[in-house]
Amino acid sequence: MRVNLDDTTTCPLAQRCARCGQTTGLGVRTAISDMGGVLCSTLCRACDPPALHPVEVALRTLAHCTHLGIDTDQMSALLHQEREAQQ
Repeated sequence: MRVNLDDTTTCPLAQRCARCGQTTGLGVRTAISDMGGVLCSTLCRACDPPALHPVEVALRTLAHCTHLGIDTDQMSALLHQEREAQQ
């Protein structure tokens, strides 16, 4: 399976930055969570992803899986493959 976990073409763009609330210069970016999944967030150019409660991380990771058309097991397997390729 070939899926780019950083692909945000199907991720929704929110009206505000998830961190600071800015309404201009927005884009969707991905981040790898401490829990081992990839999630997407709408952010302005100046902000990094916000610190999130573990439940929010899980929900956003699941949402990103939905945007990509995969499930969490597939995401986990893809992340594992990427880590092995980097070693």
